[in-house]
Formats: sequence, structure tokens, C-alpha cells
Amino acid sequence: MEQQLERLSRENARLLQRLADSERRFRVISQGVLRVQEAERGRISRELHDGVGQALTGLKLQLDVLEREAAAGESPLMARLGELKELTERTLNDVRALSHLLRPQMLDDLGLMPTLRWLTRTFEGRTAVPVMFEHEGLGERLDPDVEIIVFRVTQEALTNVAKHAEASRVHVGLACDGERLALSIQDDGKGFDAAAALRATGEDQGCGVRGMRDRVQLFGGTFTLSSTPGQGTRIEIELRLVQGEQEKRGQAPFSSA
Repeated sequence: MEQQLERLSRENARLLQRLADSERRFRVISQGVLRVQEAERGRISRELHDGVGQALTGLKLQLDVLEREAAAGESPLMARLGELKELTERTLNDVRALSHLLRPQMLDDLGLMPTLRWLTRTFEGRTAVPVMFEHEGLGERLDPDVEIIVFRVTQEALTNVAKHAEASRVHVGLACDGERLALSIQDDGKGFDAAAALRATGEDQGCGVRGMRDRVQLFGGTFTLSSTPGQGTRIEIELRLVQGEQEKRGQAPFSSA
């Protein structure tokens, strides 16, 4: 009997080890998929900026020349040229905004803080909802994985505020103690059923809440959502800045190259 129990114990230990190994492999593969997605976002962003953006800029310059040449005489052509210039400028601005949202180059070049400032200012300009952005303890550049996670969560949270919250103000807080980084996004909007949002599946995936949570947890972080109808929403994440060698094995940082 004892031998049988010992054999079962060894078998259970072996199965648990295999399960743990499988979970580690799944985590590494999933992280790799996210990195590929970010790289593709970066490629599309550069194509929009360098290709379509430059073409539209060239078109606008040519319209400027035509407008000056036609200015000598009164002609319906002037009105048409003005309309074309306005349409070109709007399209160029839309392309630039889309390029930044896909993968802001400043995140790679300048780091997280300037990018979050740009993101919050852009949100304020688009929605007229003021954002208080406070940070503490951030100096040097962070790990690229951490930077992109914080950016994507903030981006998604602000998008949700703009679409659903009907908020009058937003607070974004970022703090770092050298070992851990904490991010919080809070609004005073109408709130929602947080538990239902986390359970949502299919096309209705809880306003992107599950995607934010899964991205954070995939890299060993914690994700907390607090919201009730009529009482606003608060999202908090915490990420470790120092990983063990086993966690780093097989990983490569996010890159837009």
C-alpha cells in the first residue's frame, strides 16, 4: 500500500511538473505573439507616416502652388482648391494620429513619460475632459515590455473613458520604487458592473477590460478593476521591474524594428 501511494505521489509530482512546464511554454509563446503584434503595429505606423503621410504632404504643397497661381483671377477654381486643401489637411492629420496610436515613435525614441504626456494631452484635446497626470520615482528608461504594457493599458483605459464614461475628469498616476511599477487610471464617470465586464466574451469583451487584464497578467503583473454604476471607474496595475532568469529565458523585448 505504501509503495502504491509513493508511486502515485511521484506520478502526481511528474504531472504537476509537466503542467508547470506547459504553462511556462504557453506564457513564452503568448509573449512572443504580443511582441510580433507590436512589431507589426510599428511597421504599419512607419508605412503610414513615411509613405501615405509624405504623399499627402506633397499633394498639399502642390495645391498651395495651384492656389497661388489661380489667385490672380476670380474663378470657381479657387473655391474648389480651398476645399481640396482642407480635405487634404484633415486626411493628413488623421493619418498622423492613426500612426501615433498604432505605435508612437516617441515611445521608442524618448520613453514612457513623454509618450504618456502626449497621450493625455491628445485625449484632453479630443474630449475636452481634463486629465491630471502625476508620476513619482521614474527616471531612467524602463524595460521595453513594461513601457508598452503601461502605454497600452493607459491608451485603452482613456479610450473607454471617451466612449463610455461620460466623465468630467480623469486622474492618471504612475509610481516606481525601483522594483515595482504601479499605474492607476481613475475617472468620475457613470461606472459599470466590473464583474460583468470581466466575464464578458465574444464581441462584447467588456470594453477591452479583459484584454488589458490578460496583457498585464501575461507578464506577471496584477490587474485590479473597481467600478460600480454611478460611481466612476478605477483601474490599477502593478508590474515587477526585476524578473528572474527563468522568467527572462526565451524572451526578447518588444520592438517596432
